[in-house]
Amino acid sequence: MIWVMILKFTTRTHSDYLLFVRDHLKAAYRTPEELQLLQQFFSELIFWVGALDLSKTTSMMSSSYSSKTKGRKPRDPADMLRSHLLMTKLGMGVDDWVRSLRTIPIYAILSGFSPSDVPGVGTFYDFMRRLWSASSPHKTGRIKRRLRKPIKKGKKNEKQQPKNPMITENLVKRVLRSSTIHYSAKPHDTLQLLFKTLFVLPSAERGLLGDTSSFRVIGDGTPVETGARSFGKFLCDCRKSGNWKCTCKRQFSDPDATWGWDSYREKYYFGRTLYMFTAADSPYDLPVYPRLFKASQHDAVSWICGYQEFRYWYPQWKLGEAILDSAHDALPIYTMLEHDDVSAIIDLNNRRSGKLVYNDMEINSDGVPVCPIGREMICWGKCPGRQRVKWRCPAKVGKWSCPHPCSPSDYGRTFYTSTADNPRLFPRIRRDSKDWSKRYALRTGGERCIKRQKIDYDLEASRGRSSRHWSIRVYLIAMCQHADAWLKEAQKHGQLPTIHEWLGAAQAA
Repeated sequence: MIWVMILKFTTRTHSDYLLFVRDHLKAAYRTPEELQLLQQFFSELIFWVGALDLSKTTSMMSSSYSSKTKGRKPRDPADMLRSHLLMTKLGMGVDDWVRSLRTIPIYAILSGFSPSDVPGVGTFYDFMRRLWSASSPHKTGRIKRRLRKPIKKGKKNEKQQPKNPMITENLVKRVLRSSTIHYSAKPHDTLQLLFKTLFVLPSAERGLLGDTSSFRVIGDGTPVETGARSFGKFLCDCRKSGNWKCTCKRQFSDPDATWGWDSYREKYYFGRTLYMFTAADSPYDLPVYPRLFKASQHDAVSWICGYQEFRYWYPQWKLGEAILDSAHDALPIYTMLEHDDVSAIIDLNNRRSGKLVYNDMEINSDGVPVCPIGREMICWGKCPGRQRVKWRCPAKVGKWSCPHPCSPSDYGRTFYTSTADNPRLFPRIRRDSKDWSKRYALRTGGERCIKRQKIDYDLEASRGRSSRHWSIRVYLIAMCQHADAWLKEAQKHGQLPTIHEWLGAAQAA
């Protein structure tokens, strides 16, 4: 059966693809003027796509194709994926891209197609369906009752609170009950497998993701608006009687979209939340696991769910640090990370902390004990062999007279804070230290990664209306982000030849 599947595709190695591109470019662009045109306008695109070894795509997607020998042979999945990436890179839709393939020979050649044999629009949409493991582009039924837009607005830069305040604690308890990671199949599994195998792991081998034996990850979410309306299509006749606010079920073009709060723009939006796991030590802010959740879902919940999936997809990586913003400041998250021996770099959310007290001692927002007269105690180092920090009386260390001494000892009062007792107040790296500030500053890498998705590649320009569309678009852009980094690395080290030299290599071979 597997042998039949392999024969059904017209497959080739990456070196064969490069020879195909060189031969067809030399045949299509012969004169010095045409070669100069290639060098001036298309050299970066040629080397960009030439670095993508997609030859494993066929074997990874073989289950998405029929094993029957009758009928027309399908296009090579590697060529189809490569063409989709070029389309995403150039910011085109399917219709415009197919038109460009038929009128601009270099686009067809770089995709792996002969300029005289280009796939049609239907072939591209058919390939998208094969990238999605579910039979429907939606996760829920299209007919349902309309979701009401929330009336109460949130505050500036304040995330929408979850409806169930105990959800983070309950989710973490469920996670910690099991010693193994339970993962149920997701419709985007094929996309993630391609992304991991063809892009993330090669970037890790190139050293573009940092040390995977002590991997530092950034987690952050961003709103993604859908192109569908929130009103839906009426299926009843209530409007004829003047009732425009009926509660009857309606038909929605994007039934998976929900209402969420955009804290940056201070408005509600209808769509999804894109939660991005980014490599903190990547010089190019590369994504490692993009995930789409409901717009109404809190970032803390998205982290817990996505974190378990991330660990499933990269079991060979050892997580060292998790760098998160104050929306993730929940004790269950610290507990889960400590259980996995992961250092938590999370900003404290003062709005919901109130007055912090630990063993009858007041604690400030940096996790530093404050003595009865309101002076911060002095850190006197870590206790060897345990996650415990020693603090001393500021008066005894500074050699000044305290008006209300709290200890008769000449050494002064000592106080200990332990990560094991409260990892939220006393993380492994103190919040008042320069080391913590330096590590937390890496969180902006996640924002830059999301900026690449939403602004540089204009994620929301397509105005999609299904979970399948948005998942494919997010993953294609993430793949392009890795390919962009590879090209920049080659340019940085002067590894790119001229077009004349590159085409001459084929003749020499």
